[in-house]
Amino acid sequence: MTSRARPRREWPPRPTRRTAGIPLAAAALAVAVLTAVALAVLAPADSAVVPVLVVVLVLVLIGTPALLVPALLDEGRRRSTRDGVLDVANRAGLAEECAGWLTSLAGYDTAATVVVVHFDDLRDLRLALGADSARELLAEAARRLERLEGAVVARIDHDSLAVVRPVPLGYRDTDDGLSLGEREGRAVRAVLQPPVRLAARGLEVRPETSAGVACVPDHGTDLEELLAAADVALVTAAAAPARVAVAEGAAVLDVEALALHAQLPAAIADGQLRVHYQPLVAAGGGRLTGVEALVRWQHPERGLLGPGAFVPLAERSQAILGLTEWVLRTAVAQTAAWRAAGHDLGVSVNVAAPVLGEESFLGTVQDVIAAYELPPSVLTLEVTESALLEDPHRAAELLAALRAAGARISLDDFGTGYTSLTMLRSLDVDELKIDRTFVDAAPRAASDAAIVRALVDLGHRLSMEVVAEGVEDARTADLVTRLGVDVLQGFHFARPVPADELLTVLRAAQPRAVPAARGAVPAEEEQRLAAVRHVVPLIGASQPFFDTLAALAAAVCDVPVGAVTVVDEERVRVLAGWGDPGAGGPRAELPCSRAVLGRGVLEVPDLLLDPRWADGAASRGGMRFYAGAPLVDPRGRVLGVLCVSAPEPRQLLPRQREELVALASLGVEHLQGAEAASVLPKLQALLQAMPELDRAERRGELLESLADASIDLLGADVLLVTGPTEPDGGAWGLLAQRGLPVDASEFVIEVGDLSGVARAIRTQRPVWVPDTVTSSVLDAAHVQRLDAATVLVVPVVTATGAEWVLSAVWQTPAPDLPAALRDGAVALASRAARQLDRASLTTVPLAVP
Repeated sequence: MTSRARPRREWPPRPTRRTAGIPLAAAALAVAVLTAVALAVLAPADSAVVPVLVVVLVLVLIGTPALLVPALLDEGRRRSTRDGVLDVANRAGLAEECAGWLTSLAGYDTAATVVVVHFDDLRDLRLALGADSARELLAEAARRLERLEGAVVARIDHDSLAVVRPVPLGYRDTDDGLSLGEREGRAVRAVLQPPVRLAARGLEVRPETSAGVACVPDHGTDLEELLAAADVALVTAAAAPARVAVAEGAAVLDVEALALHAQLPAAIADGQLRVHYQPLVAAGGGRLTGVEALVRWQHPERGLLGPGAFVPLAERSQAILGLTEWVLRTAVAQTAAWRAAGHDLGVSVNVAAPVLGEESFLGTVQDVIAAYELPPSVLTLEVTESALLEDPHRAAELLAALRAAGARISLDDFGTGYTSLTMLRSLDVDELKIDRTFVDAAPRAASDAAIVRALVDLGHRLSMEVVAEGVEDARTADLVTRLGVDVLQGFHFARPVPADELLTVLRAAQPRAVPAARGAVPAEEEQRLAAVRHVVPLIGASQPFFDTLAALAAAVCDVPVGAVTVVDEERVRVLAGWGDPGAGGPRAELPCSRAVLGRGVLEVPDLLLDPRWADGAASRGGMRFYAGAPLVDPRGRVLGVLCVSAPEPRQLLPRQREELVALASLGVEHLQGAEAASVLPKLQALLQAMPELDRAERRGELLESLADASIDLLGADVLLVTGPTEPDGGAWGLLAQRGLPVDASEFVIEVGDLSGVARAIRTQRPVWVPDTVTSSVLDAAHVQRLDAATVLVVPVVTATGAEWVLSAVWQTPAPDLPAALRDGAVALASRAARQLDRASLTTVPLAVP
């Protein structure tokens, strides 16, 4: 059967753009007025021109509205359809220009493609070179795309352009194996490949792009549906080798996603959405501190859907606004009900970038907090790094306003985005959530553990609470707790559950709560606790000085109580004071536990109005006002807190804050002098031990003297001396030990392995490992067997190479071991090596103990 050829019809003409009418109308008006004025000036008073002049002016007055009103309407229409930054159409302009002829393609020998191009690295460029450079690149890209035959270009969001253009149907018939959509997507990207010269910077940059493509009529003819389909394909394009994806390439999934996207507004109205809650627990105890609200969709046909099925598409449209408001109101209402029932919980709600950019969002948050009478800091809003990059200045202003309204701000998925440290410093953020990729890998990779510790330290030094998300097992929970994280979240404690199941799940999960571990809340906690143990006797030995320091602090701040405190694993301890500072109390109930996290004065004008301390030991003891300045030495160690308090609310003057900091610095200077003095007795003992080494006549005697002198000097929990156990020196074993007992059979070291001892043998240099958790230098089995937190390895190097190796092990962290003591251990090893080089010692066999 032969088909009748369809008559070819010309491509429908696109609507011609209206020219701006205001300039033409204004020009005509100006000519008329000038003519009238000229006639008035030049004509004699009694001339017949005067009546003509009157007529002209009347006509001008009558004609002006007729000219200007349509011109103003045209100008308003033009502005509503053009992008305010680039000289291209916006989304509305694209619809005005294309929607009509897209729907009339049937009967024409022409197809069309809708390509959404995303500039993947534009955020990096904006941060590195500024917003003007980013706009210049987009403008040049738009100009290049407009040169494509028949192309209509529009800017549809901050970093994306859309290109709609006709394609003759014969264009499909090629033998390159590519579909129409793939070919068009590649053609669009090829136009953008050449470098763009940024005139303001004198640089050339090559934009990195992804392209999602929808085809007409294959994927429909409605412009909004086509843009949505291309947007869905864009997600796939980011991972495709050619950075191009066509909507038909993800057929079933994309159609279902688009269907869900279309059904979402009705689902919200019909009550199909649900909020599940995942617990947030305090590190070092497992106490429930709050929950994160996570949306689910109880679909009538597909069952319970997770957020991944519908939230990503919602975030690319206005649907996310209604979705977020519904979750916010539902979660806050539930939290208010829990609190009314006596459960002191907070709630966290995720806020996507489009929501944060909506001007009405601040008002919504204010209304919700007021409607349910939430105390400050009960509601936490979680924002991602990417949400802050569009307009950092406006984002900073909005976050400050949200905090002023009573909400806390959490920076979600931290570590995976592009937040600069400068921007982070300028943001009002209360909480930092470390991304699960780092948390999950930390137990298996020292590098990831080091990143977690660094992020914890960064957050704490900026006075932020730090949350680890993605804690899936007890091992991870214990590790991140020791690394200093404040709050834990993950399947190890509970999966997200409906509100009515939460308390039941929590009771069942209590045995799995994290036990108090070595190193709890503040940054670099294990090292800080080691500094506390070191400084307590120093303060005790200088009690009169620190009592006077506390009295001075109370006097300059005009309060009745001053104190010098330290914060250990469980308690805040008062070591010196003036007035009646009390004896301290549980660390979780006293503000000193937060003062040790910062580098400036922590001030709480009224403890009863601060939810962190309203029910704590301080307020129960009658304290209302608190201010504390940390004692921070030049190496960044927080040695203690100089604090003042009063039984009534108040606020320090700027001068008083400065004087409190100055007094804290005076206390640090005194401690430094006392610390230096405390090392002197050990160095004197070292000098007395040197002759003992010189008098040794046998290797065994020298070995014992070296071990005794080393542990006396260093004060380690375990001291091991290892040496060759085979004639070729390939294997080393334990020759002597001091401190806690060690099974010698478990310490066989191969010279070629990666242990600290093997490294010291090969390099003939000391190995100092202040923190074994984040180091890959030591043998993991040995570290676990010795429960080692800090290790110093010192080789005894003779003229023929390393003869012995000293290994000092601390089971509680000692990262701040004075350098003078480490140098003293090296001096002992050098003195022993000199003795070993004596012929009488090297020829006498060593009797291994």
